[in-house]
Amino acid sequence: MIFARIISILANPVFILITLPYFLIFKETNSPTQAWNWTLYTLIYLLLFCIFVLFGIKKKIFNDIDVSNRKQRPLLYFIGGLLSFIYLISLYFLKGPSILSITTFGIILGIAIAALINIKVKASMHVASFAALITALSIVYGGYFLCAILLIPLISWARVKIKRHTAKEVIVGAILGILLSLAMYIIALKVFIYNI
Repeated sequence: MIFARIISILANPVFILITLPYFLIFKETNSPTQAWNWTLYTLIYLLLFCIFVLFGIKKKIFNDIDVSNRKQRPLLYFIGGLLSFIYLISLYFLKGPSILSITTFGIILGIAIAALINIKVKASMHVASFAALITALSIVYGGYFLCAILLIPLISWARVKIKRHTAKEVIVGAILGILLSLAMYIIALKVFIYNI
């Protein structure tokens, strides 16, 4: 059970989103400085989201840090979508890297789809986020990142083991994450003519 909890903590969507900008921007710009700067900028929005969740727990709006209660998730999705939209607008005005704009659009789309799915099934956002990250990095970098796809079942197992999700919910999360990354890749190629 302890191993499952550790995996679950490490696969938290916030931790995953911290790493994503660096890898994507470095691939686009080949500049560690730009990658770090945009990663730190992204971190501001992630911290705002974390503060909101912690405030929600303190005020008993949310039961726990995972917002495990499906009925409490619409507010989480709304705030996550709103912060992502503000972030996307800021990227436009700050002339941010196009890959961040595409990724943020994908996150907003993912939040909207998760909110719709949430009406019937509480999809695992841990699994969805990890699956999206690994799929994106596998497309962009290939190689060893392809092997990391094998970690999706491990994270799914951990979420079921600690009783945060059912098998159905982690499967829905994995499918959502993978399809979302594939869709964003196709959009990047077709609409923005972006060479990854």
